[in-house]
Amino acid sequence: MIQLSNNMSCTASFSNAEDCQKSLKSGALSETDLVLLDLQLPGQNGLTLVPILKLARPTINILVLTQNHDYLTTLEAIRLGVSGYILKTATISEIRAAIQDVHAGGCVIDPQLSRLVLAALNSNNFEGKNPLSEREKQVLEFMAMGYVKKEVSDKLNISYSAVACYTERIYTKLQVPNITAAVAAAIRKGLI
Repeated sequence: MIQLSNNMSCTASFSNAEDCQKSLKSGALSETDLVLLDLQLPGQNGLTLVPILKLARPTINILVLTQNHDYLTTLEAIRLGVSGYILKTATISEIRAAIQDVHAGGCVIDPQLSRLVLAALNSNNFEGKNPLSEREKQVLEFMAMGYVKKEVSDKLNISYSAVACYTERIYTKLQVPNITAAVAAAIRKGLI
């Protein structure tokens, strides 16, 4: 992808976070101006590399290229210091333009996410505030402990259908498909 952008060349390519960290320590990335970062790295969330990269090279520009369209992850990436966040569904020309913009010192947010990001900045779901209601958080905490919906309904003294409704709201708010992903997302974001 970098090869397609004018006046740029790819200095290194890594398929996992560990190899990237080793290269940073060895100084192999000392000439790197821009990192194109996928969040889905084997065994590690790519966002964990952002502070490491920024500590080693404070002026480095990081462009996230991902399938993850969760606005909370986008906000976290921005908070950590990335210069851009673009979805893999973007066209080659859009990705190329994003690379060039970020390399030139600009900032880019995928158009599909910009409205969500702006809405989040204007809502209570920003800067560590929990997007889950107190009851949704309780349901998720019990499910994180291994309780099934029926057991959660008994513990909270609410109906099974209420637990099912809260669970669906949790999935929607965290933009995840199941309880395992919801628990993982909530832990990663410090919500539980």
